[in-house]
Amino acid sequence: MDTIGFEMKNLEETRDVLEKKVPAADGDSDQKKTSYDDEHTISLEELKERLETDFEAGLTKSEAEDRLENFGPNSLTPPSKTPEWLKFCKTMFTGFAMLLWIAAILCFMAYGIDAAKGDPSSDNLYVGGALTFVVVVSGIFTYYQENKSTKIMESFAKMIPPHARVLRDGNVFEVDATELVVGDIVDIQGGDKTPADLRMIESHGVKVDNSSLTGESVPVALKPNIQDPNHLESKNLAFYS
Repeated sequence: MDTIGFEMKNLEETRDVLEKKVPAADGDSDQKKTSYDDEHTISLEELKERLETDFEAGLTKSEAEDRLENFGPNSLTPPSKTPEWLKFCKTMFTGFAMLLWIAAILCFMAYGIDAAKGDPSSDNLYVGGALTFVVVVSGIFTYYQENKSTKIMESFAKMIPPHARVLRDGNVFEVDATELVVGDIVDIQGGDKTPADLRMIESHGVKVDNSSLTGESVPVALKPNIQDPNHLESKNLAFYS
């Protein structure tokens, strides 16, 4: 089964580069300056011209190297990380937690004032201590939950398969999946993870699991000629997994 792949994270960059290579004709600039979101509905011939690739031989090695340099590796771009101490402080001193801190401080102040007058009331001390205990325990629990969610999101970056079979210069090579570029012809087989978002150009009974994206409980059969305006419903796309 052969497919043509294009990394979604690089679509805007690809559009800009390709538009510079193929300038729009006079009076047709609006048509040429597309949002580059119709790659699943246009014809394969038009897609081939847009991505400047070859279905029979694939990209040349030099062109693949140039695109890798221009568009970057086929991997998720990690967001800038917030220091752990700052995350912990945010759970402790923002939102409702801040109101609890203020209430606890007021209780301790009230106890101090009463103590200075010689008639301390333990009620204010108990209430202040209880509020402090609640906000600390709640903050620790919230921090733990957020830290756990962050680690799960970071694990998604490791989901990309380590290698992919790609057609270049007329030969099939096994390359690191991060080296795939826009316009590569990728070969995937049963049991493989999809190394990038791919447009089908040929398939033989291929099915993919899109349950994490669309909620469909059964594998979806993909065919090159079945398309839908909604790319998530289009049967000619295989999504990165």
